[in-house]
Formats: sequence, C-alpha cells, structure tokens
Amino acid sequence: MKRVGIVYLLIALLGTLTATAGAQMLDGLTQPQAGRSMRSSSGNSVDNSDSARFAPGECKTIAHFQGPGKITHMWFTPNSMDIRHPRAFVLRAYWDGAEVPSVEVPLGDFFAVGNGMQAVVDSLSVKVCSYGRGYNCYWPMPFKQEAKLTLTNDSDVACSSYFQIDWVQLDALPVSTMYFHARYHQECPPEFGKPYTAFAGKGNGHYVGTVLSSQNAIGHWFGEGDDMFYVDGEKVPSIQGTGTEDYFNEAWNMRVHSSMFTGCTVFEPRAPDARVTAYRWHIADPIIFRKSLRFEIERRGFLMNSQGEVVAASAPRPDHWSSVSFWYQDTIAEPWCEFPAYKDRVNKEVVLHLPLVVDTMRHSPEVKLLVNDYNRATYLKPWFQAVNETVGAWIEIPFEIPEAGRYSLSIFQHLREDNGIWKVKIDGKELYEAGESQIAGGYEVDRVSQLPPEQVNTTLDFFNIFRKDEHEDYIYGQRRERKLGLFQFEPGVHTIRFECLGSNPASAAPGTGRLRYNLTADVFSARKLPFGDPAEWIEKARELEPESP
Repeated sequence: MKRVGIVYLLIALLGTLTATAGAQMLDGLTQPQAGRSMRSSSGNSVDNSDSARFAPGECKTIAHFQGPGKITHMWFTPNSMDIRHPRAFVLRAYWDGAEVPSVEVPLGDFFAVGNGMQAVVDSLSVKVCSYGRGYNCYWPMPFKQEAKLTLTNDSDVACSSYFQIDWVQLDALPVSTMYFHARYHQECPPEFGKPYTAFAGKGNGHYVGTVLSSQNAIGHWFGEGDDMFYVDGEKVPSIQGTGTEDYFNEAWNMRVHSSMFTGCTVFEPRAPDARVTAYRWHIADPIIFRKSLRFEIERRGFLMNSQGEVVAASAPRPDHWSSVSFWYQDTIAEPWCEFPAYKDRVNKEVVLHLPLVVDTMRHSPEVKLLVNDYNRATYLKPWFQAVNETVGAWIEIPFEIPEAGRYSLSIFQHLREDNGIWKVKIDGKELYEAGESQIAGGYEVDRVSQLPPEQVNTTLDFFNIFRKDEHEDYIYGQRRERKLGLFQFEPGVHTIRFECLGSNPASAAPGTGRLRYNLTADVFSARKLPFGDPAEWIEKARELEPESP
C-alpha cells in the first residue's frame, strides 16, 4: 500500500508540474511580445505544389534569416520511396556565419525515433504526430547575426518534404544568450568493453537532452549499463546513474510511452535485431559545465548463448548504438564527432513496394490482385489488395537476396476491417516455432535462444485490431511493421508465401455477417543484419565474469 501511495503521489506531482508549466506559458501571453513573427516554408501559392523536391544527394537551403532572432518552431512532413527516409534526410543549422553546423542530425533521430523508423512522440520539445509523419520541434534556437538551415536527401532516390520554419526577428538578444546544438553519433560496431560516448563537449554551457537508439546483436536485456557524466575534466564522474532504463526514468525494463521529459518511442521484444529508442530531456535538470562535459553509458547487459542459456548477467554487449546529444553553449562548438555516411547509418535492405511488383506475384485462382488508386496509410498513394473469400487461397511473392547473410524479414501490414488471417512460409517451408531450428531451401530459422516465440510469426492477422474509431481507420486502415523472423539466406531468388487460414470474427461484413478474408500489405523488407556470430564476443565476455562464491 505504501508503494501504491508513492506512485499516486508522483503522478499527482507530475500533473501539478505540467499544469504549472502550462499556466506559466499561458500567463506569458498576457504580456507584450518582443519582435516580429516571420516564417520560411515550402509553400507555393502559385500552383499549391507545396513540397520541396529533392534529387538524390541534393542539399537545399530551407531557411536563411538575418538576426538577431530566434527560431521558435519547425515542422516537417517528409515523403520518400526509401522506407528509411527518417535516417536519409539530414538537418543542419549554421549560426552567425559559421562554416561548421551546430545542428547535424538525421531527421528522425532528432525527433526521438531512431534506426530509420517512425513512431508517435508527444514531448515538450518535440512532437511527432500522424503515425510518425508530422515532425514538430519547439527547441528555442537564438542567433545574433544570421541563421541558415539546410535539408539534405542522402538517399539514392528522389524525395520531397514539406516544411515550415517559424522565427521571431528581434531588435537585440541578451549578451549571455547561448547557441542551440544537436549532434548525431554512432558506434557501430562497438569496441569490446568500452562505454558508449553520448557526448564529449568543450566550453561553457549546459546539456539538455539525449536520444539513444540500439539495434541489439544478442537476445535478452541490453540495458544494465550506468550513465556517467564527467564534468569539467574530472576523472571520476560526479553524476553517476544506476542503469540504462533508470537514466530514461523507467524501471524494471522499458515500455513504449511518450511524455513531457522522457519516453521510449520504440521497444521491440528481447531478441537479436530488437530495436530500441528512448529519449530524456534535461529541461528541468540541465547538466551544467564550465569547461567540458563527457557523457558515457556503459554498454552492458545479459548475454545468452546459442543453447538459450544466460551465461552472463552484466557483461559487455555487441549492440549497435546511436544517439543525438542536445546542448546549449555560449560559443559555436566544433563538432565533437564525425557524421557518418548514409550507408553506415542504415542496414543493407531489400525492399519491395508491393503495388509495384504485382506482376511478379503468383496466386491461387480464388485470389484477385488489385492495385487501388488512393490511400493515406501507405508509402505510395496506390495500394495493394488481395481480394479473397476462400480458406486455403494463397499468394506467393518472389524476392532476390544479393549476398549471403543473416536477414530480418518484415511485412508492413496494411491493417483493415475486411482482412483475414494468413499463414506465412518462406521458400515453401513452414516457419518453426521457438525451440526448433530448420535448415532447408537455403535458410535457417533461428533457435529459441535468439528468437522468442512472439518473434517467429507463423500466422498474421491483417484485421485492424488497433482501430481507434477515427475516420482514417474506417477509410484507409493502418500501416504496421510486423517482423517475421531471422533467416540465414544464400544469394538468389527466394519466396514469401501467404496462405489464408480464416477470418478474424470481428471482420464480419455489417448487415450480412459474411466473414472476409482479404490481405492488404504495403512493403516487404529483408534487412541484412550488420553483426555476425556473437559466439566469440560471448566467450570473451564470460572470461570477465566473476566466479560465484
């Protein structure tokens, strides 16, 4: 009862703080506001073609302001055939004529969603809405002389983005005004036993936020590492935490949520290739430094061998980490790390946009394949639909693997009210549940130690179980990535096959009660994992484990 009481007290306190902060913002509106409101946008009043178009590799200046002034809000809605475009678009900001950017970040990571994924974020300083498509930033970004913002398409396909950059032109700024900074960093692959460097800055300022992403190389829990802040050159950190999830204000694991100062926007089940993103804004508790600041997080956690045995409880892990550091500083900082090329920021990936490959598909006579005209829930406006009324009907889609390796397969389901339940096969073979391993047709399904049952998806329900009774749900449906499992492939043409098992009872047609068995999907993906066999790493880590008394 005591613990429950404390929880309710904390919830009430958070509500009070939120209400107080909101009231202060609203109270400020009763006073005269300095400056003149301005905007740079992609809007085109001539023909309403309001998005900026980017050729492969093209960089555009999207804002160039003469100061003094302050950027108060930014909004982006990118669009691309590259499904990892949140990592392909790069935002850079230059203050007061500097040649080096103070902001240099992939768009998605800056908005608290890593690994080229999309998710909803609802925090004080950034907000991502519309199923991960509308990016909003409220970090204040002052400048004294000028500000230049650029957006770059690092992918090899043409794309576009809408944008609005709101700012206030001012007569003057306080002499003590600090510059906003944000920088992307990654350590892939990691160095054995070395903590992850989230920030390493010099100068006078305060650290205000972290976005941390992981692509886990081994199953089980990844986050036993402590956070450590070394202030002004100290050898022993004066600020030390108690665990990775603790730094993000979670407890005993992490769960998907988004709140004012902290959140976990992506958290996949504990398995190899489990992807995680969490954020923490130090808005109420900035980390102050006068000369320098170094922020490290130990990359430690549980290790599991190929037999499904936990062999270490707090050992170095080979996970691939990336992050964005946010801080304010009284001078324009030199970059503390190099910005990696796009090919190093994402996995190699075979992507099929299903509306574009219908002609390559095989299917049973009962199935009718359609490419319909328009849908807002898919990457392309045209959308793929397999119309079916028969249990046992099938669809087979070929895909080509260019090089041997271990791949994570996903289907981006297009969940709708008229869809059924379908069984998945790879190269005509059954997918095996956890605890079994199958090598046939050029692939291997991972064992239980590397993939829990919920991650070997032998059957998929395409009915929209996530319906929120919104108009988009009824009209368009929802897009969701669903992993199928991890597979060892040889180069060549492979197939994914869907066999209809039945219908979700909730899909019964209104009025008639007739069950519906359709399948709609948007994208098929085969991502080549960047890490190999972890056996050598695990053995090395076990040697560091203290013996039990």
